[in-house]
Amino acid sequence: MEGQVIRYAGVRKLLFIVLWLAAFGNAREDLWTLHMPETAILPSYAKMTYISRAGERHGGSQLGMQDYTVNIPFADGRRSHVGKWFCNVQANVSATVMNVGGELNLRRDELFVFSLPISVIRPMENGNRLMITAMPRYAGDTVSSARAWDLTLASDYTVKVSDKLSYSVGLAISPRFADYGAVPYVSFLWNPSEDWTIRLRGYQLAALYRVSPKLRIGPAFCNEGGSWMVSTPAGQRIFRVRSLALSGLAEYDFSRPGKSKKLLNIAVGATLATTAEYCRRSLDRDRIEMRHYHPGFYASAEVDFRF
Repeated sequence: MEGQVIRYAGVRKLLFIVLWLAAFGNAREDLWTLHMPETAILPSYAKMTYISRAGERHGGSQLGMQDYTVNIPFADGRRSHVGKWFCNVQANVSATVMNVGGELNLRRDELFVFSLPISVIRPMENGNRLMITAMPRYAGDTVSSARAWDLTLASDYTVKVSDKLSYSVGLAISPRFADYGAVPYVSFLWNPSEDWTIRLRGYQLAALYRVSPKLRIGPAFCNEGGSWMVSTPAGQRIFRVRSLALSGLAEYDFSRPGKSKKLLNIAVGATLATTAEYCRRSLDRDRIEMRHYHPGFYASAEVDFRF
């Protein structure tokens, strides 16, 4: 009889411990959780850009480029959170092949960017949102990597005015590669009617008309290019390319009904103004030289599953 009482007490104690651990685990689940993407670690975004080779306006050089970008998520930003802050972690990889000649000569035509943006997002009850991002970043020709690293910090606040209009304002800090140490930026999404969408996102301004529930088309302005640390006979310099392009943009949603959007974007047009410049690694990014190029052919294609 005494042994049965002892065994009963032991089972009751064990059951109490199991229930306590389960309750503690549930409480911890409410405090934080980390989920990988439902598609596992697969690319969620990819883009290819082509700019044809064009001659310099007042000089003897030529410039063109091809860019390939892939985004790989490591944490699902919609399901991973710490308290009331959602977390998003992803890797961005870009390879740019420069097509240069004449007086513009690079030691290596292949330029690379590797970055790991880590973002925390705080949704508000009124539909607004605050996002803070820290992004370790490498941008260079891999000849000498010591000075090609940068830590970019960004913060932006999104305001949802209505179901038809939302905008965000932010501030980005890039100590090494930006023209200025701190740069403000703005983006917006506006639906003036059921058929039209006007948006400024990243470096692209587009006005899209809905042809069907799946297809939208319209004109777009965008800025392509980048900044890299490259090796030159005079030492390491910041090499910066900017190209303003005007194109016709087609956006097609090829997702299944009821599923998250999967967008295919194709743009074809021409570059209006393209510049290439070398800058010193000084605090003010003192310009050493700048070259301007004639218009050229522009095309890009991208697939986006980040919804």
